[in-house]
Order: sequence, then C-alpha cells, then structure tokens
Amino acid sequence: MPLAKKFRAMMNFPFAGDAVGAFTVESVDVYVVKEEAGEIEYGGRMVLSGPGEAQDVRRALKAFFKQHPTTFSGFGNPYQLWFRKPETESLGKGRYAVNVKGAGVRFDLEPDLIRFLQYLNEENQLAAPSDASTQETIVKAYLKRYRSEIQSRVGRYDRKLAKSG
Repeated sequence: MPLAKKFRAMMNFPFAGDAVGAFTVESVDVYVVKEEAGEIEYGGRMVLSGPGEAQDVRRALKAFFKQHPTTFSGFGNPYQLWFRKPETESLGKGRYAVNVKGAGVRFDLEPDLIRFLQYLNEENQLAAPSDASTQETIVKAYLKRYRSEIQSRVGRYDRKLAKSG
C-alpha cells in the first residue's frame, strides 16, 4: 500500500513557504489513518496564512483537491488516489487550517488496459492490428514505464521534501 509520503508526493502537496493563491503555506502534515486490504485512508492538515476569508482558502485549493492520480505500491500494485471534502477552520489573524481525508483503493489496471487495447484493435483504431499476446506485451511494457515514471516523480518530491525539512 502506498505510504503517506507517497500520497503526499502523488497529490503534490505544497511545501512550507509555498504560495497557494494569495496564501502562504506555513505547515503540512500527511499521515496514514487506517489500512485495510486494498484500501488506505490518509489524513492531511495544512496551515495557511494570508489576506482573505475561509472561502478564499477553499477557492485557492479547489483544483488541488480535485485530483485523482494513480500510483503504485512498493509491490507494483496500482492504487487510485483522491481527496474527500476538506474542512477549513479559522485560526485567527489571517491563519487557516485545512483538514482533509484522502483515500487510496487498489484496482486492477492491467485487464482494463488490455480490454481498451482490444477495443481499439476491433474498431481498427490501431496503426497496426495486433493479436492478444502482442497486446498483453504492449500493456506490460507500458505499465513498467508508468511505474518508473511514478517512482521518478516521487523521488524528486522526496528530495525536495528532504531539502525543505
């Protein structure tokens, strides 16, 4: 299951000192709430400061909370990630805490990709038609590259996190 650090990286949480709209991020904390077979729940808290009201904070973070990226566990299993509805509370003097729960659920990506490739093949949408064995090989190669890209992305985020900490 993807750890909190990977969730933080995949959701591209801002770092302390980053600007989010007219607000400055003071702190970020991301943690695992609970794990069950194929499911994981995360918690996150950001403290922001700046001019404006709670609705301005929500507006500044709206696109951030609409993400639904896919990541892979340490075993290579795909997980869909998302946020639940965030809660914003005033801390006074232009400071706001944003608390949010997030989730990750394991899903079976490979059969979906194979089924999609089969559909494209049947609809003559591929440059060169392929048999089932070739399609499976293509999907496996794609997933290997995708996992590598995710690993690189998380690695870059982790290095930036280590420097900022």
